[in-house]
Amino acid sequence: MALPALLRSPLTRRIYLVGLAQMVVIAAGFLTILVLNQPEPRGPAHGHARLVRRLVGPLLEQPAALQDEVRRIHRDTGLSLRVVDPAGAVRASTVGPGEPDCGPEGSPLLPKDRRASPCATIPIQFPAGGEGQLFVVLGGPPPPPPSVAQYIVPFVLLVVGASALLLAASLTRPLRRLSDAARAFGGGELSARAGLARSDELGDVSRAFDEMAEHVVELLRAEKELLANVSHELRTPLARIRVALDLAAEGDVAVARESLADIASDLEELERLVGDVLTAARLDLSSSSPRAIPALRREPVDVVDLLAHAESRFRLAHPGRPILREAAADLPQISADPVLLRRVVDNLLENAHKYTEEPTAPLELAARVDGALLIEVRDRGIGIAEADLSGVFRPFYRVDRSRTRATGGHGLGLALAQKIVVAHGGTITLEARPGGGTLARVKLPLSDPEDGAAPSLPPPSGVNNR
Repeated sequence: MALPALLRSPLTRRIYLVGLAQMVVIAAGFLTILVLNQPEPRGPAHGHARLVRRLVGPLLEQPAALQDEVRRIHRDTGLSLRVVDPAGAVRASTVGPGEPDCGPEGSPLLPKDRRASPCATIPIQFPAGGEGQLFVVLGGPPPPPPSVAQYIVPFVLLVVGASALLLAASLTRPLRRLSDAARAFGGGELSARAGLARSDELGDVSRAFDEMAEHVVELLRAEKELLANVSHELRTPLARIRVALDLAAEGDVAVARESLADIASDLEELERLVGDVLTAARLDLSSSSPRAIPALRREPVDVVDLLAHAESRFRLAHPGRPILREAAADLPQISADPVLLRRVVDNLLENAHKYTEEPTAPLELAARVDGALLIEVRDRGIGIAEADLSGVFRPFYRVDRSRTRATGGHGLGLALAQKIVVAHGGTITLEARPGGGTLARVKLPLSDPEDGAAPSLPPPSGVNNR
C-alpha cells in the first residue's frame, strides 16, 4: 500500500493516535516522577538532610539499627549527623571530638541572604508521636538519591499494556463479530449479517460481506425461481409429446399430426434453453481457467453481412413487424466469433419485439464506427423501469416475471449476451429512451485485444436479462 493511501486509512490513524497518546502519557508521567523526586532548592545541606531523613526515618524506633545506618551514611558520604528525639535526647550521632557540628540548636535552613548553608536542621517525625530534629553538617558528597527507574519502568509497562489491551479489544470485537457472521452464513443461516457501523477498514469489510451475502441470497432465490420455471417449461412439452404418442398409439394419426407443430416449437425452445446454459457455462469456464478450451472461435466478420442476415432471420420469424436497418456499406471487418455475435444481435431483436406491444411499431437496427464498432437496437416498446436497469444483465433476472408465452423466457438471454460481448473485449448497455422504448448498444473493439486473451467476465451483480 502506498504511503499516502496508508496515511488516509482510518485504522492506521487509530493505531497511530494510540501510539502518540502512549508517548504523551509516558512523557507526562516521567516528568511528574522527576519533579516529585527532585530535592527542593534550599541549599546543599538541606538537600542532604532530606535524603538522610528518608533513609533513617523507618529506623527511628530501632536504636541499634538507627545508629548503624547513621554511621554507614557518615562513612559513605562524610556527613556529620545527629538525630534528636522530641524530648531532646540524642538517639544517634556521628559527631565526634574535633568534627564539625551545627551546635545543639542547629542553624537555619537558609540564611537570610539565601546563600547555601553548610549546616542544616530539619524536623523528623517519630512514629510514637512528636517531632524531633535531624542535624546535618556537610563533610563529603551527598548520598545517592533514590532511583526513579523503580517508578518509570512499571509506569511505562502499565501505560503500554493498558493502551494495547484497549486497542486489541477495539479490533478483536468487530473481527469476532464478522467471523461469527461468516461462519453462520457458511453454515446455511442466510440471514446472518455482520452489520458493523464503523468508518474504518473493518467497517468496509463488514459492508462488503453484507453486500456479498445479499447478492448470494438473491442469486439463490433467482436460481430457485429458474428451477421452478424450467421445470414448468419441461413439463409442458413432455406432456404434449405424451399426448401425441397416446393418440398415435390409438391410431388417430391426424390428431397426432396436428400436435406436431406445437411439439416442435416447444422442443426448439428447450434446445435454445439448453444451448444458452451450455454457452454461458463455456464462457465462464474459459474466463476462469487458462487451460480451458477457448470460448471464442474468432474469424474475420463482415458486420454489414452479419446485420443483413440478422434482419432476414427476424423478418422470417416475425413477418408482421417492420424493421429498419441502417449501416454504412464500408463498415470495417472485425475479428469475432460469428455464431456467438449473431446470437447477441438475434437476442436483442427478439427482446425488442417481445416488449413492443404495438405490432406495427418498427424496430431499428443500426451500426456505426465511433472509435469502436457500435451496434444499436432501438424499439418503441414498454421500456425498462429505472429500478430494473441495474439488474437486467444478471443471470435469471427478468423484468416481466409472468413467464407468459408472449414474453416468456428464462432470464438468460441478456446475461449470455453480456458474457459474449465481454469475451470479445466490448461492453453492452441498455437505456430507457425519451418517450418510451429501449436502446440497446453493443460496443466492440475494431481489433483483437493485445494479449489475445478474453477479458474476465464481470460479477453477476448489476447485470440483466429481459
